[in-house]
Amino acid sequence: MGIETTQQGSTARVALTGELTIYSAAEVKAGLAEAMAVAAEIEVDLSGVTEMDTAGLQLMLIAKRNPGKEVRFTNHTPAVLRLVDLANLGGMLGDPLVISASES
Repeated sequence: MGIETTQQGSTARVALTGELTIYSAAEVKAGLAEAMAVAAEIEVDLSGVTEMDTAGLQLMLIAKRNPGKEVRFTNHTPAVLRLVDLANLGGMLGDPLVISASES
């Protein structure tokens, strides 16, 4: 799992690439914790996520529930969308989910 963090003002942008699974959950959790320590707003770019399991979904939910921080997930890949839809958590995560016509 690749994690790249950049900061612009009070917003940290975290770009994830690779598999967001139980095998990378600790690494991603640490990367998100670092971003949350230095920024009030965190944008997590999921455009590079190739696979995701429930451990990745749990990290998304934990990040969203972090008090005093605004966390947004963007650029959901089909792998992420499938799991969010399967768990029926789109509303709870509260991020706009864009589904292209070719993915339907």
